[in-house]
Amino acid sequence: MRELVGIGGVVAALSVASDLTRGHPPGEAMRACLLATELARRAGLDRVRQGEVYYGTLLRFAGCAATSHEIAAAFGGDDIVVRARGDLIDPTVLAEAMQFLAGLGVDAEGLRVLGGPEGVARLKAEGARADCEVGAILAGRLRLPEAVGRAVRDAFERFDGCGVPAGRAGDEVAEPARFAAVGYAAVMFDAVAGGVAAAETVARWSGRALDPAVAAIFLDAPAELLRISGPDDVQAAVAGAEPEPRRMFGDEAALEEALAGFGDAADLKSPWFTGHSGGVARLARAAAERLSPADAALVYRAGLVHDLGRVAVPAGVWERPGPLRPEDRELVRLHPYHAGRILARSPVLAPLGPIASRHHERTDGSGYPAGVRAAELDGAACLLAAADVLHALGEPRPHRPAFDLPQASRILSGLPLDRDAIRAVLDAAGASPAALPPLPADLTEREVEILRRLAAGRTKREIAAELVISPSTVHTHTVHIYAKCGVSTRAALAMFAMRNGLASRTG
Repeated sequence: MRELVGIGGVVAALSVASDLTRGHPPGEAMRACLLATELARRAGLDRVRQGEVYYGTLLRFAGCAATSHEIAAAFGGDDIVVRARGDLIDPTVLAEAMQFLAGLGVDAEGLRVLGGPEGVARLKAEGARADCEVGAILAGRLRLPEAVGRAVRDAFERFDGCGVPAGRAGDEVAEPARFAAVGYAAVMFDAVAGGVAAAETVARWSGRALDPAVAAIFLDAPAELLRISGPDDVQAAVAGAEPEPRRMFGDEAALEEALAGFGDAADLKSPWFTGHSGGVARLARAAAERLSPADAALVYRAGLVHDLGRVAVPAGVWERPGPLRPEDRELVRLHPYHAGRILARSPVLAPLGPIASRHHERTDGSGYPAGVRAAELDGAACLLAAADVLHALGEPRPHRPAFDLPQASRILSGLPLDRDAIRAVLDAAGASPAALPPLPADLTEREVEILRRLAAGRTKREIAAELVISPSTVHTHTVHIYAKCGVSTRAALAMFAMRNGLASRTG
C-alpha cells in the first residue's frame, strides 16, 4: 500500500451490506454513525470514546446475515421483511408484538409451532447472540479496540434490561451501544415517517429501549441533528467525521483481512454459501498469476467481496430447492449490482466494483445484471467469472449436489466465458484441460491469437515478434482469418472479434 488507507471510509462503504440485510435504505448505518458520533461529542465524551461510538455504530449490525437462514425457516422465507418490520416495533409492548407476528402470517397454530411466546423469545435471543458474535469477530478482524467489539455484542440490549441476549440494563450496556441505539432509532423513523415521527419515537422509547440521557441530547435539537445526519454525500461525510486519531490499515494484509471478514459475513446468508467468497478469491488469484500476474491482487480483493450483494436477496430464495419464480430470478439477477454499488462508495474499493459486479456476465451477453458482452469485460472480470463458476459447481446447492472436478471442468468449458480465463482457472484448480466449444468461423487457436492482435491494431511484424513466429507465417494466417470471418478491413475484423467474444484483453 503506497499510502495508509483509512479504516473508517472502507467500513462506512461496507456498512451498506448490513442495511441491505435488514431491508433498510442504503446508507442508514452511515447516517446513524454521523448522528451518534455528534451526540457523543455533545455529551462531552473524549475523542477516544467518540471513536468507539463511531465504529460501534457503523458495525452495530454488521453480523446480521448470520441468522438469515434461521429467520427465513421460522417465518416463511423472507428474513429481510422480518428484520425490517421488527426494527420498527417495541417487542415489549404486547399489542405491537402480536401485530408484528400477525403481519408475518403467524396465526395461533403458527405461534404454537414456534413454541409459543417463549419459543419466539428464545429464537430472538439465540439469533441476537449469533448476530452480535459475528459482528464482534468482524471488529476484531479490523483490529479495533475491544470496546467496539463489546458495543457490537450489546447491539440488541436495552436500557430497561428487556433486551437480548444477556438482559443487561442501564450503564451495564456498553456506552457506544447506547449512543448507537439512539442514532439508529432517529434516522430509521426519519426515513419512514419524517423528523417529527423520529422525535416522537425517541421520546417514547426513552428509558425503555433507549438511554434517557442520550435521548435527551437528541430531543434538545432533533431537526438540527437529523440535518447533520443527512448530508448530500454521506460517504464522504462519514469518512471525514471519524474522531482523531483516525485509524489506518497498517498494510495490504490488514485491508485484505477486512475484506475477507465482510465477505465471510455475507456468506453466512445461507449455510450453502459458507466459504464461497474466500474460495473463489483464492482460485481467481491463482489463475491470474498464471494468465495476468498484474491483475492477481486486484482480482483477489474483488473475489473476497464479489458476493456482498447476496444479502439483499431473501434467504428463502437462495434456499429454494426447485426452479425460481420469475420475481425471485429478478432479485437474484440484481445481487452483483448491489455488490458493485457498495464498493463504488469508497475511493479505495471503487476499482473492485466493475470486477465484482460482472462476475455473472457472459461473453455472449447472456449474463447479468447488465447483459454486457465480451468487449466490455476486462481480463480480471473474466477470471473472476470463471473462478466463481468452477468453485460454485464444486459446492452443493439446494437444487443439486456438488459436482466433482472433472464434471465441473466439463460444464465450465461449455459456458460462454473467456477461453483464456477458463484455461487459467482449470490449471489453477489442478483440473485436466477440457474440450472447449468450437471457435466461430472454424478458426484455430493460433488464428484467434493473431486475430486479437490484428483487431487491436498490431502490425504483422509486431505480431510476429510477440508470438515468436515469422512474418510470412503471420501473413498466411491473416489471409485465412479474413476469409473465414468474411471481412476485408481491420475495423470489421474488430467488430467480428467483439461480437464473438474474441477481443483482446490487453488492448
